[in-house]
Amino acid sequence: MQITNTTDYALRIIDYLSEKGNLATEAELADNLKIPIRNISKIMNILKNNNLINSEMGFNGGYSLAKNPEGISYFDVISATESSMNLNKCLERNGVCSRNCIETCNVRKVLLKVQEDINQNLKNITFENSFNQSEIIEKRYLLLKVDLNSLDMNIISIKSKFSDVFNNYMTYDEFLYKFINHCVSKEDRDRVKSFLIDFKNSEKYYQDSKVKYRSEDGKTWMDLDKHIDDTQMVLMFKSYEYIYENQDKTNISYLQQDMMIVNEFWDMVSLLETVLAHNKLEDHESFHNISFFTEQIYKELQLNFPEYGILDNEIENISKLATIHDIGKISTPYEVLNKKGKLTKEEMDIVKKHPEDGANMALKLPKCNSTKKLVHYAYNICLYHHERYDGHGYPKGLKSDDIPLEAQVVGLADAYDALISERPYKRKINHGEAVRMIVNGECGSFSPKVILSFIIASMNKTWIEKVSK
Repeated sequence: MQITNTTDYALRIIDYLSEKGNLATEAELADNLKIPIRNISKIMNILKNNNLINSEMGFNGGYSLAKNPEGISYFDVISATESSMNLNKCLERNGVCSRNCIETCNVRKVLLKVQEDINQNLKNITFENSFNQSEIIEKRYLLLKVDLNSLDMNIISIKSKFSDVFNNYMTYDEFLYKFINHCVSKEDRDRVKSFLIDFKNSEKYYQDSKVKYRSEDGKTWMDLDKHIDDTQMVLMFKSYEYIYENQDKTNISYLQQDMMIVNEFWDMVSLLETVLAHNKLEDHESFHNISFFTEQIYKELQLNFPEYGILDNEIENISKLATIHDIGKISTPYEVLNKKGKLTKEEMDIVKKHPEDGANMALKLPKCNSTKKLVHYAYNICLYHHERYDGHGYPKGLKSDDIPLEAQVVGLADAYDALISERPYKRKINHGEAVRMIVNGECGSFSPKVILSFIIASMNKTWIEKVSK
C-alpha cells in the first residue's frame, strides 16, 4: 500500500499539532509543513469527522488535537484518509478473487499475515511515542525443547542475536556453554547456569519455573521460563524490559512501555502456536480454521444480538486468541492424545486437566493496561471452552451464561472443527453432518443464541467453500 498525498499531509499535520500542543491556523500549517493551503481545509474536515481534531472559529481560531497525542495512532489517521488499508482487493471484507479461491489461495494467506502485522504496528505507534522508536533495544526470543533422556536439543523458534549464536547441531552442553558465556551478564551467570542444569523432575507430573537475568551487555532484562514434564524440558528465553540509550528510564513514556508489552503479548501467542504445531497438537490449517469459525460466529452474534454489545476489536482479539485454546495439552502425554481407540477413565482424567493447565499458562502472558482484557479473554477461553450450557462440561461444571461468551463461542468452534477434521481416534465428518450433530446436542449443549449464530454463519458461502476444499 502506498499512501496518498492526503494521508501524508494528514500525518504531518497531526504530528505538528502534537508537538505544538495548542492551536495552529491553516496558514501556519501550510507555511511550516509546506502543504498547499488549498488542501488543508479538506484534510481538516476529514480529521474532524473522525474525531481527531477540533476547530475553533473566529479571529483567534485554528485547529488543535481532539485527544492527547498518545490517544491517536498512525492507524487512526491512515484509516481515516485512505479509502482502503488493504494491500490487495482480495483482503477486503467482501473481497474478490479472479480465481474464485479466496479461502485456499496461499498468496492471499501471506498477504493477510503481512496486512495484520502492518495494521497492528500502526495501531501501536502513537504520536506521543513515535519520536523514540529508534531507541528500543531489539527484542530477543529463543524457544527450544530438550529430551530429558538423551539431552538432544531442538530449537523451535529463534529471533534476533540468538540466531547468530545457536543452531540445532549443538548438544545441550554446547548450548549451555555458549549461552552462559555469550548471552548472560557476568553478574548473573552462576545463577542462570544453576537454573538450566537443574531439571530433575519432582513428584508433580508437570512443573514450571522462571528466572530473570540481564543480557551480556546489561541493556536488556530477560525472562527465562522452564517447563518440565516426565520426558522433556521446554525453555523459553525472551526480553521483557528495555533499557533506553540517552534517556533515563524514569522518563520513558508509560504508553511506550505499554505498546512494547502489547507487541510482546502477541509475539508470545505466536510462540504458543509454534509450540502446539511443533508438538503436533495442532497444525497451521487448524489455527486458521478455529480463528475463522470463531470470527464468523461472533459476527453473527454481533449482528443479531445487539444486547451483547460486541465490538469489532473484541471479535478480532478473541478470534486470534482462539488458536491457543488447547495450549494446556502440551502437558498431556503424546501417547494419550494420539491413542487410537477409546481412552480409559484414568487417561480421560489426564486429558481433562488441560483446560486448567492452559489457563495457568494464559495468566503468564505479558500484562499491562492494554493487555489486561486480552489476558482475561485468553484465560477464559483456555479454562472454559469445554464447559457446556446445561452444566455437563468440565472442569468447573458451569452452566448457562455463567460460561463466558468467548469460551462458549470457541467451544462450539472447536467442537465443529474436531468433527470435520480427521483424528487418530475418529474419521472426518462432512460439513452438513457436523452441523446436524452440533444442533442436535451430540457434542454437548450450547446457548440457543450461539447455536443460531453458528447455523447462520455455517450457511455463508465463504464458510462452505473453506470446509469443502
